Amino acid sequence: MDPPLNPPVRIVPVSSTPLSSKAAEKQLAAFVEDFQVRGAAAAGGNGAATVQLKKLKDALHDERKKNKSD
Repeated sequence: MDPPLNPPVRIVPVSSTPLSSKAAEKQLAAFVEDFQVRGAAAAGGNGAATVQLKKLKDALHDERKKNKSD
């Protein structure tokens, strides 16, 4: 019989602070860079997570450009 599966850890924020899309984009870019360095050091890392984070950063950038043009 297979062992029972453990669900992923649930992260629940205890507080939040409003953040502009420009600031979020900068922080996300710094995090992605650090994440890639740590992933490379760990021999492989998690490419799927990096791709999703880059997509989020690009979406924030596109949203900011769109809002500027309006």
